[in-house]
Amino acid sequence: MKLSTMTTYRKRKMLAVAVLLLVLALLPLVLSGKPYIMNVFILIFYTSTMSMAWNLLGGMTGQNSLGHAAYMGLGAYVAALFVTKAGMNPWLSMLLSMLIVGGLAGIVFYPCFLLKGPYFTLVSIAFGETIRQFVINWDFAGKATGISLPFGAESFAEFRFMGKAPYYYIGLVMIIGVYLVMRKISKSKFGFALRTIREDEDVASAIGIKPMKYKVYALIVSSMIAAMVGSFYAYYNRYIDPDLMLQSYSVEFVLPAIVGGAAFVEGPLVGGAILITLSEFLRNEFGAILPGINLILYAVVLLVVIRFRPVGLLGWLSNSRLKAFVDQKILKKSEADEEV
Repeated sequence: MKLSTMTTYRKRKMLAVAVLLLVLALLPLVLSGKPYIMNVFILIFYTSTMSMAWNLLGGMTGQNSLGHAAYMGLGAYVAALFVTKAGMNPWLSMLLSMLIVGGLAGIVFYPCFLLKGPYFTLVSIAFGETIRQFVINWDFAGKATGISLPFGAESFAEFRFMGKAPYYYIGLVMIIGVYLVMRKISKSKFGFALRTIREDEDVASAIGIKPMKYKVYALIVSSMIAAMVGSFYAYYNRYIDPDLMLQSYSVEFVLPAIVGGAAFVEGPLVGGAILITLSEFLRNEFGAILPGINLILYAVVLLVVIRFRPVGLLGWLSNSRLKAFVDQKILKKSEADEEV
């Protein structure tokens, strides 16, 4: 769509997004002497990206998985082993980890999609714990000790940097790229098929959609994104261990989507920004007084959202007076925009 043919509403929305991206791009210059805050942003980036990966399978397709920490951890281990054992380039290792984890997830879970409701969720939990126990007892992967990635001179080719700014920008590109992919999927025939399966598999089958095929495709894409995030996590922290696959981490990836609104592509982004910011603030300010206060926050927020806003913050906002005011008075939304 040409800029000259766009409505004022669309132009102002694009301007708002452009301003937000500009602020995010310039932020490292302002926070150059504050590595902790930079770390919080990096944490938001990869947690929200993981939540988007879950949301493709859980929110859009209706398959409630609690095993995404296993996909992330497996991706981290595959990438780390290629780097440390074979001396492979980290970027290539990341790509291979995505392909391997995506293929493995598709093969293992293909028959599991015959299960519905809580049974599939239980299988995903069992899969995650099985992978974690396998790694704990695998000598080649360092067993419970984990794997340390080599340190050395700063190098983009080796995905190794002394400061946090490069990781910030890579994380920013990662979250934007995954968001655009998810938005494209949501508006495509693939996304329509996934939402139809979520609502009623029998109806989906009746109109020619093959639920098994589309659910496997969704799982493969979701697990590949998780593997990419796992690789990023390994390169950023330079160390991984089997605890990365704990089931509690899978829950942390689900919460941003639920809080933000699992029915929306932007839900994990909103939920991730709010939850991670609050969690890190409470842990930093009150962690010494009340250890685990950030975990208490997760529980309280989840209870409040499920009780009062089960559609998530964006679900509530979409029908609120605040959004109506912003659309009509600030963004100048017209009747033509309503029809699009």
